[in-house]
Amino acid sequence: MLRDRLRLMFDWYKGMIDERTGRLLYLYDPENEVAISDGEPIRDIAAVWDVEVLSAFLGRDDLRPLIRRSLDHFDQFVMSRDGYAIMGPGREPSSIAHSAFMALALTRSDFPDKVQRLAPLIEGILHQQRNDGSYKIFFDTEPDSGEELYPAEAMLSLLEAHRVTGDPRCVESVERGFAHYRRAYYDRGRVRPELLVFFANWQSQAGRLLFAATTEPTVKDLVRSFLFELHDRVIESGFYDRVARQPQAQSCVEAACGLEGLADAYAIAASSQDRRTGRYRRCAQTALGFLLRAQRTTGCTDREQGGFGASLAVREQRIDITGHVASGFIKSVENRIEATT
Repeated sequence: MLRDRLRLMFDWYKGMIDERTGRLLYLYDPENEVAISDGEPIRDIAAVWDVEVLSAFLGRDDLRPLIRRSLDHFDQFVMSRDGYAIMGPGREPSSIAHSAFMALALTRSDFPDKVQRLAPLIEGILHQQRNDGSYKIFFDTEPDSGEELYPAEAMLSLLEAHRVTGDPRCVESVERGFAHYRRAYYDRGRVRPELLVFFANWQSQAGRLLFAATTEPTVKDLVRSFLFELHDRVIESGFYDRVARQPQAQSCVEAACGLEGLADAYAIAASSQDRRTGRYRRCAQTALGFLLRAQRTTGCTDREQGGFGASLAVREQRIDITGHVASGFIKSVENRIEATT
């Protein structure tokens, strides 16, 4: 079932190509027939990576021209500095998140020179790491913000870059960064409750790759304990109970991010034969059931079909929501978790 729904998502991406730019639309409102091309640069860049991941999973290359065209477009915003590069999106301050998603997209690209393109962006992220392991978010003078999301997105990109380049500094950086955001950020109560699901998602995505990449048993223990604590806390907050009992009140992006991160924690729990696997599986199935219901399959416009609105009631579609759902579905297939019917 999930593979069929992923194929619908792939076709949705094909329908979301802007004929004028040849790149993805950012937002589509089917009720008012409004389409917006360029939205938030971080999400626009991240969507290219989402398409690459889904294409690889399904073994499809239909969207290769879209990917190439998009990467060529975003490449014009890569700006060289002294020994590294940043993304200069123009409309907002350049951050490690812009670099991270461009780097993630490059790691999956078919450019013959992708390592050469990737290296300066990775150097820029490494340049932003402080002595305490934290990352300075912005490349210029703006104070840090977005710490619930951006550092883990950067750490994820470093670990994917390590897979391509073999640069050991990437793993070393994430080992230090992951420890910081556990001990000096999360443990000090700096994650706002309303952002816990999103924080848990990105920490889990980076954490799972770190768990596989590190050779340090203490780091593996840190990753395992942190991810389990995060998802236990999400579950105990009643998040999945609300998804099951009050689906009309839930947002698709929050349910998708919950599933996406939980799938990574589940994979570590399963490999460790941890007792949490049953509980995590049931919660993943709850999220899957909601998201399968939320996917637009009938009674909708052609462009809308296969995608996800903001909620069951709000049909307005944004590219990052479908990207999170696709990732959660892919990971569920890999974990052999299906929605209950």
